[in-house]
Parts: sequence; C-alpha cells; structure tokens
Amino acid sequence: MSFNKHKNLFKGISNAVEATSKEEQIHGLFGIDVINIIKDEHPEWFDKEYENAIVESCHEAFESEKEVIDWILEKGEIDFMPKNVILEFIKNRFNNSLAAIGINRIFEVDSSVLEKTDWFDDEVIATKHGDFFVKRSINYNKRNQSVTGDDLF
Repeated sequence: MSFNKHKNLFKGISNAVEATSKEEQIHGLFGIDVINIIKDEHPEWFDKEYENAIVESCHEAFESEKEVIDWILEKGEIDFMPKNVILEFIKNRFNNSLAAIGINRIFEVDSSVLEKTDWFDDEVIATKHGDFFVKRSINYNKRNQSVTGDDLF
C-alpha cells in the first residue's frame, strides 16, 4: 500500500492488500473479544504465568519480524518506508494487541516516527463509501472497463 500511496505503483496489489488488511483487522479484533470473554468467564486461567508466556511470545515474534524486515531490505531501505518506521509500526501493533487483552505494553515506541504510518490505519480502519454521483465502486473495479498494465502500475 505504501508503494501506491507514495509512488503511485502497484494499484491493483494495493487494493488487494487493503482488503486483506481490513479482513485481518476484523479477525484480530474477534480474537481479542474471544480472549476477553474467556477471561471474564475464567479469570483464574489468566495468571502471571499466562502473561509471561504471552510477553515472551511477543518478544520472539518481534525478533522474527525484524529478521523478515532485514531480509526484505537486504539490498537497501525504501526511501518512503525506512526500516525504523516499519519496526515502530510493528511494535505499536504488538503493544495495542497486548493492551486490548489487559497486558501492559512491552515495547517502547517513538511516536514521532510512528506518525509516518498513520495513513495505514486510516486506510484499513476507515470506511469508504461509494460516490453518490458516480454509480460505480470507488474501491474495486466491477468489470465495467478493461484493465491494462498501465492501469495496474
């Protein structure tokens, strides 16, 4: 999505990523609700050992994410989406998920760097509506026109 936003590239892929991101956001929120419901029904299951296991898993997962980012950027950083911005975004996602299930945030996040990713949440969380004056979808092509390589890239 950042390639489309900053360089006007990969339009079609960006639409697919946006749709997938919205779907994954819904799945994540559902998972958080399930955990909180179970926590209400069986608070005894959510002790310090549980919390330590979750925190340890988050640290492990973050280290794995860093390795993937290093691999993706092994030939150099992308000027409009540098590594430090990506890592702050990931840390913030972990923190928000932990907070949503009642566990303290574990990563220090630089909010001034994180601001550079605000657009992503706007795209994923915000609802888009059709244009009243144009009777077609503004998010997806409804097969009413042909698509060429120039349209996609």
